[in-house]
Amino acid sequence: MERQVFLSFLKTYKTKKLAITTHREADLDGIASCFAIASIFPKSEILLVDKTDDEVNLLIQKLGIKTKMLGEVANKSQYAGLVIVDSSNSALVKGIDGWNIVCIIDHHRKAGKDLKGEVEIIDEKSPSASEIVANLLPNIDSSVAFALSVGIISDTAQFCSGRTETFETLGKLMRISGATYKELLFYAEPPKSVDKKIAIAKAVQKMEFVEHNGLIIAICRTGSSESDAASMLASKLDVAFVAKKDSKDTKYTRVSSRANKNTEVKLNEVMAEVGSRLNGKGGGHYKAAGARVLAKPDDALKCCVEVLKEWMGKSK
Repeated sequence: MERQVFLSFLKTYKTKKLAITTHREADLDGIASCFAIASIFPKSEILLVDKTDDEVNLLIQKLGIKTKMLGEVANKSQYAGLVIVDSSNSALVKGIDGWNIVCIIDHHRKAGKDLKGEVEIIDEKSPSASEIVANLLPNIDSSVAFALSVGIISDTAQFCSGRTETFETLGKLMRISGATYKELLFYAEPPKSVDKKIAIAKAVQKMEFVEHNGLIIAICRTGSSESDAASMLASKLDVAFVAKKDSKDTKYTRVSSRANKNTEVKLNEVMAEVGSRLNGKGGGHYKAAGARVLAKPDDALKCCVEVLKEWMGKSK
């Protein structure tokens, strides 16, 4: 059903110029999905909200992915519309006021959804946007297959959140790409730069923890790489909340949250509530979510712990 809806959308816009974007601080899943969608709309352009980091740039450089900045578009009317992948939350896709959103493809929980498109394909059960896109496209070449494989491996944390369909989709893509799993994994989890390693180490130095009903909840502040720090802490503990001041507006704080694969929590619900309480927005997945809130980092972290405790109490 969803594929037929998308193929109808493709027929309507095939010859038109579309802008394709993803969320702030684009990750490999977002970039791969943008690249794949752009491959079937010849006149389209990938317009990013902000600059990509070194890990994402590695894939961009390998595949020669061309991108521009969304904020530098002076004349929106040159585009027939905007396609948004891997997000349906306005807090994560800045600079889209005045754009005609013609399509949204996302896999995040609908609890944080506040954007609307002419066509919406949202599969909350999919562990990545890349998996959704891979099963929508009418044809996939080797470069697109490589990108989508990397997006799937990255966003599932090497299949920690994979499902049966994920393995089936990756197998199909690997055959098309001709790449080995080892090569794909290098781009899905590339070596971290010295700066990122230092940022993670500093975050660990500042870490505090709270024990609640058998869970160890890590909290800390960092200046960068908050998602990496949260992932590392959660992999060894249970839940991690890592906060940093928003680089574009320091009145706001961005919080990344992660949960261990063996921990039964729904962080998307927790972070949505944190966003609501602190004049911001939040959402994501059960095991990986985030929020952007109008509060100081310490206050945001305190709220995260409080809401998680409340959520645990209600879920008993």
